[in-house]
Amino acid sequence: MTRMRSLTLLFGFATLLLPVNSVAQASSTDDASRSGSICVLPNSPKPPTQISPGGMYNPDTLTVHLDNRDGVRWPHKTPVLIESLGLEAKHLVVLTSDGKPIQSVRFKFSDYHDAKLCIYFDGYQGVQLGNRNDALWCKAKSRTCWK
Repeated sequence: MTRMRSLTLLFGFATLLLPVNSVAQASSTDDASRSGSICVLPNSPKPPTQISPGGMYNPDTLTVHLDNRDGVRWPHKTPVLIESLGLEAKHLVVLTSDGKPIQSVRFKFSDYHDAKLCIYFDGYQGVQLGNRNDALWCKAKSRTCWK
């Protein structure tokens, strides 16, 4: 009888733990779906020939900083993907060159109705931010970021 009671208690505890595990797995999936990403599209390695809104910059030292993260060198050949950005938060993008800020942009993913955005900087038009539905330049150039 004691053995039967032990098995019943063990089975009862095991069934109580199962829903907790499935909820924990669901929340990790929900966390992944609640984050956004930005595809940093390559720009020319040549210095700009026209004055940009942020002034002259050095393509060799052009860096993008997102919120409090470490800076990422602006790519010249292949796009760079920055991931795990909160969808509800306001984000700050700061471009620096030679260690000095040249331009900044604030945005929220909800303003674009998309969790996948592109950012582009050509030195003339300034920072451009868009998604694959609204910005054709993003749709055409971001294929390597999101397959």
